[in-house]
Amino acid sequence: MSIIGKLRRFAGSIKRALVADDAQPPAPAPAPAPTVSPLQAVTKLPFAPQYSTRFDSPMPVLPHTANAAAPLKISIVVIVYKMPEQARKTLYSLSTEYQQGVSADDYEVIVVENKSDQLLGEPAVRDIPGNFRYFLRDETQPTPVFAINFGAAQACGTHIAVIIDGARMCTPGVINYMLGAAKLSPSAVTAVPGYHLGHELQQVSILKGYNEAAEAELLASIQWPADGYRLFDIACLSGSCSSGFFKPIGESNCFVVPKAVFEQLGGFDENFTETGGGQVNLDFYKRAVELPETQLVILLGEGSFHQIHGGVTTGTKGSHREETMAAHFAQYGKLRGEAYRPPGKRAIYLGAIPDSALKYIRHGSTTVMMMNDLK
Repeated sequence: MSIIGKLRRFAGSIKRALVADDAQPPAPAPAPAPTVSPLQAVTKLPFAPQYSTRFDSPMPVLPHTANAAAPLKISIVVIVYKMPEQARKTLYSLSTEYQQGVSADDYEVIVVENKSDQLLGEPAVRDIPGNFRYFLRDETQPTPVFAINFGAAQACGTHIAVIIDGARMCTPGVINYMLGAAKLSPSAVTAVPGYHLGHELQQVSILKGYNEAAEAELLASIQWPADGYRLFDIACLSGSCSSGFFKPIGESNCFVVPKAVFEQLGGFDENFTETGGGQVNLDFYKRAVELPETQLVILLGEGSFHQIHGGVTTGTKGSHREETMAAHFAQYGKLRGEAYRPPGKRAIYLGAIPDSALKYIRHGSTTVMMMNDLK
């Protein structure tokens, strides 16, 4: 070895020794505070939903029998109960002034309100731009199921969409892409992913002071409704969509099916009599998607956004919420003989992705890769 080589080797050994002498054992990291997600808190209850991590294996194939020239019209059934302010925002988000690329001839909105001491009322609906009809009902049971089936019976459209909770604001392309999906496949079940306004699930955020005033500030911060897609900036995925839409989602709180499919399934099952309908929305979504002839279409760049309003699953706390959820799970188990499991049918994805929604694409793809690594 040359003298230069020996000197370099000697210098390296000195450097390693100095580094070793200066090294101190790392301080132990503080133990993270134990956290329990809202989903974990109820997963041990009898008949709690069993969330899937993989789709079924068959890849979807689009049929070539859809007639793009056939007249299509969507009838959107919106259920309202004790949420006048939230319902106003939801209905405006379905107006022709807000929805893009559609006209009043393309869809109608059927507003069904169950009587309460906090009415929205017909005058609030009358002046919304678009094709709106309002019905007020007396309801003796704490479920929206009968109101949904009543609303569907009034429908004039070829397709029926359901928003079971009138506190769900939509993005501006929902109806345009619903119509597009219906032209892709005559048996499309089109699902809009669900979100909660606020940066945490509302059943968590209400424990930290999140309320209607805080939500109003969030909406003002994005100047809603000037750009409806900015709702993605102030929201998080709902629990039933928490793994992202590249894994099976548990439900959609804004979805559309052909009217023939709605009738084939007998509408929403009126045996779901728990508060808020229990798991009836999940049940109908699953039954519709799992029909052999239907094709699931998920609108990637659109969303329905839940507003805080003291609802059954997002507005109750502690043991009251756990008891409520246990009753919901038990009723589903009694009616179906097993815990709820989302449909595993693979989806076709449709839509343009606004910049504000890109983080959810990243979340979904990251979740997929992480779950695949754990196999």
